[in-house]
Amino acid sequence: MIPALAGAAKNIKSVAGPMAKNMPAFAFLKKPVFLSFLSGLLLTFSFPNFSFGFLAWLAFVPLLLAIRRAQTDFQALRCGFVTGITFFGSSMHWMTHVTFVGWLLLILMESIYFILFAWCVFLPHRVRMPRAVILVWIALSWSATEWLRSEMPVFGFGWNLLAYSQSFYLTLIQSANWAGAYGLGFLMMIVNVCAAELLSPRQKKVKGAAAAFFSVIALIFIVLFTYGQKSLADEKKPEEFLRISVLQGNIPQSVKWELIAKEKILEIYEKLTQLAATEQPDLIIWPEASFPGYFNRDLQSEKIQQLAREVQTPLLVGALEWESREEAYNSAYFLDKKGVVTQRYDKLRLVPFGEYIPLQFLFGWLTPIANALGISDFSAGKDLVVFKWARESWPFGVLICFEDVFSDLARRYADRGAVFLAVITNDAWFGKTGAPFQHLQASIFRAVENGLPVVRSANTGVSAFISYQGEVLSTVKDKQGKEIFMMGQTFVDLPLITQRTFFRQGGYLFSCMAFTLWIILGIIFWIRSGIFKKGMLL
Repeated sequence: MIPALAGAAKNIKSVAGPMAKNMPAFAFLKKPVFLSFLSGLLLTFSFPNFSFGFLAWLAFVPLLLAIRRAQTDFQALRCGFVTGITFFGSSMHWMTHVTFVGWLLLILMESIYFILFAWCVFLPHRVRMPRAVILVWIALSWSATEWLRSEMPVFGFGWNLLAYSQSFYLTLIQSANWAGAYGLGFLMMIVNVCAAELLSPRQKKVKGAAAAFFSVIALIFIVLFTYGQKSLADEKKPEEFLRISVLQGNIPQSVKWELIAKEKILEIYEKLTQLAATEQPDLIIWPEASFPGYFNRDLQSEKIQQLAREVQTPLLVGALEWESREEAYNSAYFLDKKGVVTQRYDKLRLVPFGEYIPLQFLFGWLTPIANALGISDFSAGKDLVVFKWARESWPFGVLICFEDVFSDLARRYADRGAVFLAVITNDAWFGKTGAPFQHLQASIFRAVENGLPVVRSANTGVSAFISYQGEVLSTVKDKQGKEIFMMGQTFVDLPLITQRTFFRQGGYLFSCMAFTLWIILGIIFWIRSGIFKKGMLL
């Protein structure tokens, strides 16, 4: 496949080159702005709703070629900005279903990291360094900026990481159990850089350079496929299974908190629970905030406790917790067979400007506006809670809403003894878009990284069961195969298999080590480029 792609690229270049030269109408194809836009477009097509994940292996090539043509820092930064706003603006267009202004601010904020990456790519052009060092530097720059984008305090939002585009290629994503999503993203960027070098005119003058870059690409694919196939072939056989049911109520966001809809919502979940109970599951999971009220203050909660007693099945219910006017939580309640609430987990990572107003000393003035828009004012939980129940040998952890995009939370659960993860969420906000499927991709990587099965219960979908190897075992869907914005429930005899992955033992440190090495190389490049002497950046 790789030689065929290389040959095709060579043929296209040999034909398109003279055409573009002799036909001014095609001159725009070589413009840095167009190349940058093309990269953003290719990245968009790599993720749901399109899911052409193979494009991500070459999506950055146009951007890298555009930056190579840049003459100044500003031109390089502009290339990164164009790619960023194109990618985030289109792949996260679902945010407009919530707020148009918020969507604009989000894509501007996320594009900052593409701008930083573009400058890092341009920086070595000022100095004479081995191409191999520059190749590693660019890949490290990508890993570092992705890590910053995801783990930045308060504003961290690790959505649509480069590696997530491969989530449905089961063989390729097995490498994530070594260095996680950041490690796979690092390898993908190396392939992009090598492909860009192969298309660079300067490499024709360097003997053996093309062969070297092609060899690197081939080696990466060989290693990934070999390791992936071996990992899948070595699948453990489960000694027992845990039957879990997930519910998908499909409650429209427009009526979710309306008092007149409360009885109807509870009726829907009651019937779904009773239907699920006929399969005699060990556990039934409700979505995030599926109980329309404060569970500890609402008399309707007694109905849910009675329901647990009737079906003689433990329930995990998403609901709100009221402590005081200044303290409320987005929580997950565990009810045993007797309907007794034995444990509760309060969400740790809240959505900024959605569940609370961060940095009050800067953004406190937005509070009245937030209240008018119905934005909640929740408090963050104190700590992770590992749920223990009748099946003492199979404790589990809960991630609420977008908490599953934070790999560290899932890993901490695994370190505390959880042997499967439950993700409860409500993606009804975003309509019939790619958002629910993009969200599913994060859960797939949390499963592979930690060697733990993941069970998802989503209000409007995608509700799914994921094996410890990242395979989607089953989803809630109708007869036409529709997985979102439909009501239903399903169960799976979840194989009780866990694997203590290298990622859990130390591979999670890859991003920190990559960031450290990035800083060290950056300082070297910066000094050797003479920026300090020039006293200016642009």
